[in-house]
Amino acid sequence: MIGTLLLKVYKRMYDRTVASMIALVADGSVNERTVRNWIGKCTTPDQEMLDRVLQRSTETLRKDLEEKEWSDEQRESFVNRLRDCPGAVSAFALTLQNGGSQYPAFFQLASEIDLLEQALAIHRENGDVQGWAQTLLDAKWIRGEQLTNPDDGTSEQDTRRQLREAQSWEELDRPAAVFLINTQFQLLATLDLEFCSTYLPEWEATPIFGTLLPRLNPRVDLAGKTSIRTTRNLYHYPIRRLLDATACMRMARKSPDLKWPRTVPAAAKMVEWLELAGYETLAGNLAKWRSGRTLTAARFNELWDVCFQFVPEADRPSAPLPMLYAATVFTELFIQGSLTDRDLTFVSPDPAYYQHWWEIQRVSLETGPLPPRFGTKQWMPELAT
Repeated sequence: MIGTLLLKVYKRMYDRTVASMIALVADGSVNERTVRNWIGKCTTPDQEMLDRVLQRSTETLRKDLEEKEWSDEQRESFVNRLRDCPGAVSAFALTLQNGGSQYPAFFQLASEIDLLEQALAIHRENGDVQGWAQTLLDAKWIRGEQLTNPDDGTSEQDTRRQLREAQSWEELDRPAAVFLINTQFQLLATLDLEFCSTYLPEWEATPIFGTLLPRLNPRVDLAGKTSIRTTRNLYHYPIRRLLDATACMRMARKSPDLKWPRTVPAAAKMVEWLELAGYETLAGNLAKWRSGRTLTAARFNELWDVCFQFVPEADRPSAPLPMLYAATVFTELFIQGSLTDRDLTFVSPDPAYYQHWWEIQRVSLETGPLPPRFGTKQWMPELAT
């Protein structure tokens, strides 16, 4: 479920499959095809092979972190925590921490998801429909809201009944889908709050990731349109909204009192706002990224460093990769195909649904052991959910 979605998100963000990344960091001790067979359970590695891959991967990781000038303590802490991750979701959550422990609740929830999905996978392999359903029903960390669907009126009781009565995998599709979208929003909302608190401490608590949801241009009147597909400037993709936010965050940072611009930039002004004159490749890709082309983490880091080069390197904020992660998740969830191939499916979800989960998680975090702290400055209204 979420683990499968994460593999797609990872491929978009890093332009690599997980199998190819494992083979890369293993530095010649195993090839990509072999790793794919392990993941697909076509073959099983022996312990000696696993130990060799782990050793070479750890050496490669330490070297990479050393090149990034992480301290010895940071490197060892990260390597040890990564080794202890129960699965892919928590491992990915750890990589978004930027060398620290800024997002403990996000990491904890990701770990719970990993452990649950591992238990569910065993039931799936054994063809145990009722065991799969019961494992989901018995998970103590699952909230009632994760089993509801306000769009069609499905209540928690409805979903629990569907799980208890399911006799086939097909009958589990609907309750599983309800759980998936709710839990993915719960995960994003948790990261959103912890990210805002640590990365943007001057600003008040705001559902920033909601800014990145895909939407149809509210200024376009679709009434009477004969061809919605070809309507100009209709689709506001998550990556487009991320770039809008990046441009506005840059302008606010340039202001002595962190004042927001009055509006987001027009497409023709993006190169100017991001100050990309002289960076032809980045400037040339802006229109493609705004129109749905994948923006990788490497390219986003490069773009960020260029447009924030007016800040001394020692004080320059790192690229907000959690925002790219959220935009990429929304892309995977709500957008399929493309205008170019004439097969675009573009879903514009109600922002209130994400806001709902953000409010739930805010209460949960604020009453927890490590409540987040926020500032008092207002987030830019036009970028609000």
